[in-house]
Amino acid sequence: MTHFQATVRIFDVSESNASAARRAIEERLRVAGFTRWQVARVGPQRSIESRAESPRRVVRTDVSYVGGGMLVAAVVAWTLWFLWLLAS
Repeated sequence: MTHFQATVRIFDVSESNASAARRAIEERLRVAGFTRWQVARVGPQRSIESRAESPRRVVRTDVSYVGGGMLVAAVVAWTLWFLWLLAS
């Protein structure tokens, strides 16, 4: 089974300090039934937004160009066959 990692932003945490906010988030995750999680960063809303990571470009490695090559070979073969018929 494939495992995924997600980054989640929670904006409705209103606690007095960062450690209280972390405990509140951990309790919510525990009650929600999540088994494996980690609270990576807790801070005021402005500071987290300024340090947010930009989306990274995904480079696909499963792309194959065999179909395009076969299409080019078929067009060349058809052209040669057609020219051969005209020359005969």
